[in-house]
Amino acid sequence: MSAFSPIDIAAQIEGIEWVVILIIIAVLLLFGPSKLPELARGVGRALGEFRRGRMEIEREISTELSTMDARDMRMRVEKAAGALGVSSGGRSEMQLKLDIARAVDKAQDQQVVSAAQAMGVYSSGSDVTRLKEQIIKALNV
Repeated sequence: MSAFSPIDIAAQIEGIEWVVILIIIAVLLLFGPSKLPELARGVGRALGEFRRGRMEIEREISTELSTMDARDMRMRVEKAAGALGVSSGGRSEMQLKLDIARAVDKAQDQQVVSAAQAMGVYSSGSDVTRLKEQIIKALNV
């Protein structure tokens, strides 16, 4: 049975492991073994608070993005309604979507193209029937 020298051990431990071991030794020397449980609790609390803060920020960002998406969709629906000659005054978004879905079948080709552009589903070269399908699909009704 041969004993390893500290140099042999150091050669086997690579990169980050060596740093972690040095940090643990430094913490033991600075705080002593009696303070380690208290230090660990403090670190645990800090990590928990960090996670809660991160989750709250993610929730706020998600809510804001949802609000922005809803406003953007309402604006697109109103533009598409205008392109098809559907009045948008005093109507809910769902009512407008249903009216657009009804009006798109009877609309002239240029109106359909304008409505597709307003809804963000226009692609050059698509025929009018395909654009109508895309508009209705984008309405989610």
